[in-house]
Amino acid sequence: MTSRVLTAALTVGLAAALLGGSSASISAADAARPTAPRTHLTLQVTGCEGCQIGLTQALNGRRTVWQAKGRTVRDGSVSWNIPTSRTHGLSITVLAPWDGGAGYVPTVAFRYAGERVGSDITNAIARSKRKASACWAGTGSDRATLPITVVHAHSTNPPGDPIRTPRAFTTVTQRWETPMERAWHGISGTQDATYCG
Repeated sequence: MTSRVLTAALTVGLAAALLGGSSASISAADAARPTAPRTHLTLQVTGCEGCQIGLTQALNGRRTVWQAKGRTVRDGSVSWNIPTSRTHGLSITVLAPWDGGAGYVPTVAFRYAGERVGSDITNAIARSKRKASACWAGTGSDRATLPITVVHAHSTNPPGDPIRTPRAFTTVTQRWETPMERAWHGISGTQDATYCG
């Protein structure tokens, strides 16, 4: 009887040791696995205090659409800590409290047709444009800051009534992704996710 109890105790002890060793190995492997790089993205927003800003990554050829939780502009700034891989083909939506509802969600124009990367964009330049890209080429850095201007632009709602709606653009032309789409007086917008690339 004592022999059987001893054998059982040894079996249980060996199993516990093996399981404990296995668990320790898994934890060590998890700890050794590199974490995906992340980017602290800050938007310096002029002209849209209290606006709700959203981030979306929708890439052509992929079914999954990624979105970050929307944030509200406070003191001219809003930021996220997101996977760096999500910055490629990123689009930014702007929901303003004073938007009259033109039947689309306004998006930030990263580049207007005819403008070079690095060129300064004023409201007068933006207003004269008819095509824009709402797709950012992204970054590989752990920190990025984008200067964005939002102005009260004149538009119409679906019934044709005059309204105000955001004209949103980066004040410095960014590296961009296709497509270049129609922008009415520099106003970029989407009725769905903006598919990039």
